[in-house]
Amino acid sequence: MIYTCTINPSLDYYMEYDKPLEKGETNRSQLEFYEAGGKGINVSIVLNNMMVPSRAFGFIGGFTRHFYIELLQKYEYIQPSFTYIDGHTRINVKIRANGEETDLNAAGPYITPQNMETLRKKVERLDENDTFVFSGNCPIYILDDVCDMIKELLSCNVRVILDSNADINRRCIAYKPFLIRTNVDDLQSMVNRQLNNEEEIIGAMEEVFAQGAKNIIVQLGDEGALFVNEAGVYKCDAPQKDKIVNTVGSADSLVAGFVVNYNRSKDAIDSFKFANCCKVATSFSKGLGTREKINELYDATVIKKIK
Repeated sequence: MIYTCTINPSLDYYMEYDKPLEKGETNRSQLEFYEAGGKGINVSIVLNNMMVPSRAFGFIGGFTRHFYIELLQKYEYIQPSFTYIDGHTRINVKIRANGEETDLNAAGPYITPQNMETLRKKVERLDENDTFVFSGNCPIYILDDVCDMIKELLSCNVRVILDSNADINRRCIAYKPFLIRTNVDDLQSMVNRQLNNEEEIIGAMEEVFAQGAKNIIVQLGDEGALFVNEAGVYKCDAPQKDKIVNTVGSADSLVAGFVVNYNRSKDAIDSFKFANCCKVATSFSKGLGTREKINELYDATVIKKIK
């Protein structure tokens, strides 16, 4: 079973405008809609689009709680298993105007020690046949609890994927996570130095691999993505800029693609290729990538071994 965990889910309110926003003026949108958001939730949605079941962990509460669950009901293959809290699930506003994207993201509710303990009891039921995807930012005040939880999972041979902030990634490398997905800024924080070019980025990725991570993906923005594991260093170039219509959830789509492909093929290199198909499928769509779009892009995706 694949489990996703989102510490800070969000109710995403999308607003679309046909012209640039005017600062200090009233701007009226042409389209509005809500989506259940959060990085782990996005992973579950992409898995759902590929007809792959997942169970979603995380913390939700307040007046948005029931509506959030209702939004997930349209996804047949997502099984919600949230921990309910007293605070309100945050509402993020996603603005699309004249081809530009602007996000207004809330901080989110406070997670109590009791909330965290409830989550840990759920996670304790996982075993070595399961995959656990921890996605999204982790507040500093529960950092120790989350790292302990991840350590326990890895000690039980659960396949753990980390797509979180640099603090979580850095502290959990020694526990040998199956995959770390990150970007250049967070990679710099993980190795505590500036990375000025692709050669230095690859060197830092190899350092993270040597410390214990089995697979590492670093997204390079307009330059594509790099992958490092025991087989070497691989690169996938970025898609054509003029075809990109959406960047929300592209990293989460990449993670979902790697997980589902590895679970069925056990081929990490092909999983990196499939992961990039999923990322591009989302980038070329208004929402998260669909199964049809992903399959359409597979043959056109090229992975190069560079070291």
